[in-house]
Amino acid sequence: MPNWLKKSFVVLISILTFGMISPQDLLAWNNQKSDNHDVIPDHIEVSSLPELSREQSAEQLISQAREITASKLGDRILPRIESDFESEVLPKIEEIIIDLLDTYPEEEIHDIAISPVIGKGDGERIFHIMDTKSNDEILYFHVRKDRPPLEGYSFNFHYHSIEDGFETHHELAEVYWGKDTPAKFGSEQIH
Repeated sequence: MPNWLKKSFVVLISILTFGMISPQDLLAWNNQKSDNHDVIPDHIEVSSLPELSREQSAEQLISQAREITASKLGDRILPRIESDFESEVLPKIEEIIIDLLDTYPEEEIHDIAISPVIGKGDGERIFHIMDTKSNDEILYFHVRKDRPPLEGYSFNFHYHSIEDGFETHHELAEVYWGKDTPAKFGSEQIH
């Protein structure tokens, strides 16, 4: 296939799907379909999933929060601050998530989820927790690189709450990095 035709195909797919589906997604789907030799049905029946208990919901949110935060920090930052992160930051995130779920009735627990928009790049955002029923965000979990004069770099883990209009920084922990400049968030280890 000529190169100009491939490029035109990429642009056409991006325009038609508003960038929601990339050509790589289509290629992966096509490869998976050809590997399975299955016919995709015109519609899929969706059965309701069993609702999780308060403890299971908390475990699921905490597990997702741990994965997303580790991904945000990346392979170059996390190994260096991992012990402080595990001992100071994660227990507080767990406590806040459990406290949040305790404020909801049992039948509304399944409406609490981590927002699909995850923080990338050097911005503060790690993840937000939202009420999927009302589509309102409830908590923002952020991390910021600080550099007080003559002290070196540190990471300020904090959260914002809907209770005060997301104005106040509620500090989780301050984790010291060192005098050298930390890598960018999400940076991979160079082997």
